[in-house]
Parts: sequence; C-alpha cells; structure tokens
Amino acid sequence: MKLLLLALPIFVCLILSFKLLIFPKKKSKSSRLLGLFFLFFCISLFAILFQYLQVFYPVIQSYFYIIEAIFYATMLSLPIVVFFYIISLTDYFKDYKTFGKVLPHLFIPLQSLLFSLYLFIDNNEANYKATEYFNFFSLKAIFILLNIYYLTNAIIKYKKHRLKIDHILSYDKGISFKWIAVFIIGYILFILCFFILNPDSSPYVVYLPLVLVLTYLFFQRNKQITVDLSNKEEETESSNNVDKKPNTFNKNNEELKNKLLNIMISTKPHLTSDLTVYELAKILNSNSKYLSVIINKDFNQNFATFINSYRIEEAKALLKDEVNNQYTIEAIGKMSGFNSKSAFNKAFKQSQNITPSQFKNTHI
Repeated sequence: MKLLLLALPIFVCLILSFKLLIFPKKKSKSSRLLGLFFLFFCISLFAILFQYLQVFYPVIQSYFYIIEAIFYATMLSLPIVVFFYIISLTDYFKDYKTFGKVLPHLFIPLQSLLFSLYLFIDNNEANYKATEYFNFFSLKAIFILLNIYYLTNAIIKYKKHRLKIDHILSYDKGISFKWIAVFIIGYILFILCFFILNPDSSPYVVYLPLVLVLTYLFFQRNKQITVDLSNKEEETESSNNVDKKPNTFNKNNEELKNKLLNIMISTKPHLTSDLTVYELAKILNSNSKYLSVIINKDFNQNFATFINSYRIEEAKALLKDEVNNQYTIEAIGKMSGFNSKSAFNKAFKQSQNITPSQFKNTHI
C-alpha cells in the first residue's frame, strides 16, 4: 500500500506530462513547457523513490549511479523550465525563439549530466567520491542559486508584461498574478519539502501534497492566455504608418487631448470590449506613443484605467435607469464595454469602492 502511495504522484505527473507534450488541447510552446516541467518533476520523484527502494531491494543498487546522474541534471533544469514556462505566457518569450538564445541556460544541467556520466563510465573510488562532492555542491548551492536567479527574473518579466498590457489593452487578458503566485508557491513547496523532510523515513510526505497543487495548476493553466503584444503593435501601427508621418495632432498635445475627449464622448470607442491603444490612435489619426503620453501625463492613468473610467460612467448610467432592471449585472457590464463580469466587478469596485450590485441597490 505504501509503495502505491509513493508511486501515485509519479504516475499523475507522467500522465500530465504526456497529456501536455503529446496530446495538448491547443498546441503551444507554453503547453509543451508545462508538460516538460511535469516530466522533469516525474523524473525527480522517481529518483527519490528509487533511492528509498534500494534499501529494500539491493538488486537495483547497480542502476543507482545512472539514476543519480539523471536526477541531479533534472533538478538543476527545473528552475530553468519554470522560468521559460512563465515567460512563455508573456510578450518577452520572443527574445528566446532561437536555440542559440536558449542553449546558454542549459549549460549547467548539461555539464552536470556529462560530468556524472563520465565519472560513472570511468568508475573508481576516487571518481565516486568526486561525484558525491560534486552532486552535493550542485544540489545544496548551485540549485538554490539557480532558483533564486530564475524565479526572480521570471517575476520581474511577468510584472513588466502586466504593466505593458495595461498601457496597450483596455480589457483583462493574460495570466493573473494570483495564478503565477500559486504556481511558484507550489514549486517552492516541493523544494522545501525536499530539503527539510527525510525521504527515507516518510517519502510520501514529500510529494503527495505536491500532486494536489500540481493537479490544480494543470487545470488552471487552461485559463491563462498568451498575449503577443508585439504583433498587435506591428500590424496596427504599420498599417497607419504613423511613425513616419505624424500629423498635426501628434505635434500639439493639447489639441490631441481635446480631440481624445471629444471622441470618447461622441463615438464612445470604450464600448468596444477589445479596444487597444493602437486602435484608438487609429481613430484619432494619431500615433499610439503620443496617445500614451497624453493619457499617462495629462490624465495620470494608464490606458486600461482611462478606458475603464468611461465604461464605469456608462455602467452607472445604465444601472440607475429603471428601464435596464431586466438586465443582469453581467449584461450591464458587457453593454458598458467590459469583456467579463469579473473584470466589470473588479474595475467598478476599485473606482467606486462598492460593487455594481450594491450601486444598483442604492439607486433603485
């Protein structure tokens, strides 16, 4: 029974990895990277189980060195895979599209694997001790440093991506910080369990709780959407060709500001749920960079907040009108330009300190 409990997380991780690598719902680099994470996680758990079982089954000890070599290389790869998975959901993944950009990040795990295999092939007592010292240093020092470096960089790039989204998109789209936090916490939990708990006495405690977190992450990741902001910029701005020939509105900030305010009232572009700064610039016959400067400096807001302020005013008017009592809160949100009920509630509460439902009840 205990062996079954020990093997269960391994099988779950293996199934999830096959699901994402071989039979994904939608083929994307982020799906494959998450599948690779589960596969590496599976290999790590198997190596831990293998170490535990060799005490009871001495016959498998002859295979321990090769398993150990793979284990250390895999563990050193985990923080790198986590980093690439997180940024694969951001606009910064375009910086790593070539193999030459990725290869330097794999240097340490590959070096660890080749070094361990060499010492295994050229087997003697001195090499055995050298391997032990090398692996101990890899796990206790290099592994920790890699996690600090890659997790920190992943969070920094994610936050920059979120800020970039708020300056370009008027709608809530992409990965949420809550989900990224859960993913990182789950991963850190595995590391802490691995270092703190003793796998020889209670190995199933190390990774059974983790499989629950990983299963949760697997189902949540389908809700995360990769947003390629560079494509939006290239397609919209190149069609306008505004960078090369800025018109008079771009040269006069006050004039552009007045035109923006008039457009927001007259044509109500904020009612378009997937409005971007590039599309609004096109309506103004202007440049998105100039428009962003106006919104940021003159209104002290980012693009998303600026557009949502008009949507909230639209929603307030609709909620006050008894004619609209037949509509649900979600319907009112969509009529106001919000792309989801959650986005509507979040923006409305941040602006008015009450929910749309509470606002409606106070004005009936």
